[in-house]
Amino acid sequence: RVEAKSIHSREAKVSAELDYNRFRYYNPQTGQYISKDPIGLAGNNPNSYAYVYDSNTEVDLLGLDIIRLRHYTSNKGLEGIKESMTIKAGDQNAVFATKAKGKPLSMADARDKFKITNMSHTRNYIDFDIDDSRVEFRKNNLGVEEYKIKGDVDLKDSNAKFVKRCK
Repeated sequence: RVEAKSIHSREAKVSAELDYNRFRYYNPQTGQYISKDPIGLAGNNPNSYAYVYDSNTEVDLLGLDIIRLRHYTSNKGLEGIKESMTIKAGDQNAVFATKAKGKPLSMADARDKFKITNMSHTRNYIDFDIDDSRVEFRKNNLGVEEYKIKGDVDLKDSNAKFVKRCK
């Protein structure tokens, strides 16, 4: 820390405790530098007097970013999932889902979109919350956009909603 005894301005002399950071003085009381960033906008910060950009704002450090997904299943699948509160991984040791927003697809539309041969496997659905760090958004080899979750999905604390559409 450097004590700057007299920083000149047109109006008056100011006494402040500043930090020197290579090319510029930083004022911790205001949270800004007292001179412009020498690289200007190339620093990817629209305020050329501000301190460095905080990359932590783009990362979910505490694992709190949650997304809501929808998993389609059969009557038998729905009952087993309700009982165990777990969606068991299947093909590729994964659970496949879609974004749970808006109106659910009809059985026929879900079958067509996800290329499922047995329409009974799209009869019911489960909406659930999951940490987005567990989810991979992808376009599969059939060209279908889907969410892939490695391993089983525990629904105990997921705010799960089970919907049985037909008998």
